[in-house]
Amino acid sequence: MLEAMENINWRIDWQQFHFLRPMALYLFIPLVLTVLILLAGNREPQRWKHMIAPVLRPYLFTEGNRWSLLLPLVFFILGSSAAIIGTAGPAWNKTIVPGQKVQAVVLIAMDLSASMNATDIQPTRLERAKLKLSDFLDAKPGAKAGLLAFAGTPHLVMPFTSDAKLIQLQASALNAKEMPVPGTNTALLLKYVDTLMNPVLAPSTVLLMTDEVTAADAALYTNYVNSSIHHMEILLMSSPAGAPVPGFAKVVSRQDDGVLQSLATNPRITVNHLTLDTTDVGAIATRIRKHLIFEKDKKADDKAWDDMGYLVIIPVGLLVLLWFRKGWAIQWCLIPLLWLLGSCSVNSRQANWWYTKDYQGQVLYKSGDYKAAEERFDDIPHKAAAAFKAGDYDAAAALFALDSTATGQYNLGLSLAKAGHFEDAMAAFAKAGEMNPELEKQAALSMNKVSKAKNQVDSVENVEKKKDTKLKEDPKNGPLKERKRTEADPKLSADNQVKDMPKTGDRRTDEAKSNIHKAQEAEGGPSKNDTTASNNEAMKNIILRRPPADPGEFLHKRFELQRKRYYQQVKPGTQQW
Repeated sequence: MLEAMENINWRIDWQQFHFLRPMALYLFIPLVLTVLILLAGNREPQRWKHMIAPVLRPYLFTEGNRWSLLLPLVFFILGSSAAIIGTAGPAWNKTIVPGQKVQAVVLIAMDLSASMNATDIQPTRLERAKLKLSDFLDAKPGAKAGLLAFAGTPHLVMPFTSDAKLIQLQASALNAKEMPVPGTNTALLLKYVDTLMNPVLAPSTVLLMTDEVTAADAALYTNYVNSSIHHMEILLMSSPAGAPVPGFAKVVSRQDDGVLQSLATNPRITVNHLTLDTTDVGAIATRIRKHLIFEKDKKADDKAWDDMGYLVIIPVGLLVLLWFRKGWAIQWCLIPLLWLLGSCSVNSRQANWWYTKDYQGQVLYKSGDYKAAEERFDDIPHKAAAAFKAGDYDAAAALFALDSTATGQYNLGLSLAKAGHFEDAMAAFAKAGEMNPELEKQAALSMNKVSKAKNQVDSVENVEKKKDTKLKEDPKNGPLKERKRTEADPKLSADNQVKDMPKTGDRRTDEAKSNIHKAQEAEGGPSKNDTTASNNEAMKNIILRRPPADPGEFLHKRFELQRKRYYQQVKPGTQQW
């Protein structure tokens, strides 16, 4: 504190003196009105004294100390005026603004072309690359990492995140067969890398894990780093002797040493050869840590006015302490403070000042506002329970699918049943019963109810299909005429009647009648200080289908969808390995 006081420029330059927030000076208007009201209220009333006999007045009234009325008012004016001036932000001196500090990131680009299945590095080049990726993240480079897979087309597997385990989990599912376009398209890869790295202000690292760099690739890499602020690390995932490419007869994948020597001359590209231990990835992590924080260049005019309003904090605080003296308090002047404390409601704009998102969601959930609670919750189980209660069953199913426990699978089955996905719901109930024997009986009961609801919906569909079938025309006798029912025709029996026909609602989304049993953690609310956070806001817009058991299958479908959407014109090259 003393050091900060010594650094203050106490010499006021009145020519430069101004207020950073001059609109705050309008607060003097209510202050003046308050003082006038207080003066009028403190005036000693005289009219009613004339109703008392002059002889009795000296015994009924005593002369008060005038300063006991004026002194609290004077200090109130001084304290309020100082607070208003401090709020207005007095300034008379400029200070140099330090450059903005930003943190570097690392983008890991993993080659998934067919040549990565070669076995010159055991067990395969690709499997060793996954192990090296895990070792690199365990070396704690300190920067947020993103994962990119590429072959004939590049695809983002994981955006920049500090969760290394999540990246390792996604990387373990990568396989060359998941790529929709075979081969290697380096130009398209670097275009996508530039799109991802362009918003990053700090000089960062692109870690390329590949088994071969051709002369054409080297030229593209050189052009990229020369036109970018970022650095490139290449980890070569192949042996000097090379190896045949599985599935391609007479094709041997081997690295040309001359290309690597030409790349080594560029100071912005570092070529790393594979080692048996973690020396290779450890060196890369060390270089990233050394340049983790970057300070943007300062401009000559990067100066800002010093807000000296904080100087009035101590004087105003001392004057406020006087309000605790008897006879000095101006109680109704605390109304603005009470109004500020009134913003503690979870429905106020300042709710985030006082409560965590999960606590706000808990309050809204208990009040029955499930839709608002779903938007507030950060905790996934609570968000899913709120979505279920709000009737957003697709969003609830997508969120419950993230819970791998038996209770989560049971809740997933309930959500899928409500959404009309009966087959997926029965599969989820069956899985919940297998994972937890205590839920087996309850899951079997729910499966039975869902099965009945499915049969009911199928019956409705069959009836409607028959009603919608058009009458065919007989080529010999012309159009068929409707035959009217006769008394000899049999009546509709109970065997061919449709029981329990739904009266209202979409037949594909009629609710399955089953008891709702939510997980214990999904029903209860978090504590007030719970800070569990998660980035799953977009999950409520996902329409769930039965999640594949193999994560690689999911990645393949996602990559294929991205190819159809973004890479329709991309065709496989002549070298498909």
